[in-house]
Amino acid sequence: MSRSAVGGFPMVKVITLYRVPGDPEAFERWYVQHLARIERIPHLRRVEVSRIWGTPAGASPFHLMVELYFEDRAALEAALRSPEAAEASADLARAMAGQVLVMFADAFEEERPAAG
Repeated sequence: MSRSAVGGFPMVKVITLYRVPGDPEAFERWYVQHLARIERIPHLRRVEVSRIWGTPAGASPFHLMVELYFEDRAALEAALRSPEAAEASADLARAMAGQVLVMFADAFEEERPAAG
């Protein structure tokens, strides 16, 4: 794999931001099952889940950020055509209509040596 101009390895990802739920306990129960659906999507290389606890200005309108990494756009497009992705998307639409923001992005990583 070649290194990108900014020093990392290019990949693509799907970023999903989940708004703060009205019922956090019900959301967590649903999300555990939803994550199991996500993990079955073909060509998925990595899943990163971040629980958002604030912004520099205070509270955040978002509760969770989920990043799904794929090798390249072709792998992402193939994944999105899969029955597993269709199932996860339908589940998301049913449970979180109007409560999520989904974006596609190119991703670059650069490892830094530990300070010290």
